[in-house]
Amino acid sequence: MNDPSPYQPPLPQGPAAIPPALIGPPPAVKVFGILHLVFAGLGVISAVWGLFIAVIGNPFLRLTSANPEMSAQMEAQIAMQTKINPMSITASILSLLVAIPMIIAGIQLLKQRRNGLMWSNTYAWSSLGAKVINLVLTVTILVPAMQEMMRGITGGSPMPAGASGIMSGFMAGAAISGVVVTSVYPIITLVLLNRPAVKAWFASLPR
Repeated sequence: MNDPSPYQPPLPQGPAAIPPALIGPPPAVKVFGILHLVFAGLGVISAVWGLFIAVIGNPFLRLTSANPEMSAQMEAQIAMQTKINPMSITASILSLLVAIPMIIAGIQLLKQRRNGLMWSNTYAWSSLGAKVINLVLTVTILVPAMQEMMRGITGGSPMPAGASGIMSGFMAGAAISGVVVTSVYPIITLVLLNRPAVKAWFASLPR
């Protein structure tokens, strides 16, 4: 029996010896492909509804305002909606723009294409950027409009000392919490799809 030549490197063994392309796609690829398309669809529906309300008005508010007992409250809400229309239009447009790379990423991930990772990262960073813009708009436009709406509902009656500050802090906290919660998905996308093993699988795919 011939001994192996000492000049020949030993043959690789174990999972590392198998090319990533032959192992198959990591489970995260298919999971995020499906989730991207589902969340993008929901985002498009929400954005279209937001544009409809900003341009046409909320039909539910107008129907409720016909009730004399609720007219003052509804008129205050309609006035608030008018003030935040520019913010609503901006947020809806941002949602539509973010949905574009998200849909492309979902399709490319399900098709196991190499550029699926690039499109997914593009969606995640654009989504986080849009959420920062929405947070600024919420604090500068929505919170003051809600405060004015509350004054209209109470008929301009003076509020207890410190109540205005508590309300402002609560609304600002709710806005920040909303941004944090909705930022979880794009952050998880960046983390799980950019793990070394997943990136190696994408790199092994043909261009």
